Amino acid sequence: MLQLYNEKPISIFMNNNNRRIKIKFCNVSMKLKLCQFFHFRNYLFMKSKKLNADTNQVDLLLVRENLTITISLNDFLQLLHGVQVVASNMKGNTIIKE
Repeated sequence: MLQLYNEKPISIFMNNNNRRIKIKFCNVSMKLKLCQFFHFRNYLFMKSKKLNADTNQVDLLLVRENLTITISLNDFLQLLHGVQVVASNMKGNTIIKE
């Protein structure tokens, strides 16, 4: 398993055997196919556009069993950053290694 991002409390890994990305944050663990990962990135980006100066927490609706979680603004911004960093380091279906 290749660790792509690790900044407390966010960890993002890629399993090379089945081409899935695993995201762990705030006691939530998600295993996503690459297309699902990019949809999740877009979802987080659209959520970030709705933030304002009064925002303290962010509600995320996770598709599985309509789970809604509330995370702090700081955790949300870290999650968004981590997902964007990993996505920016991808080309096609592979991770660009520096």
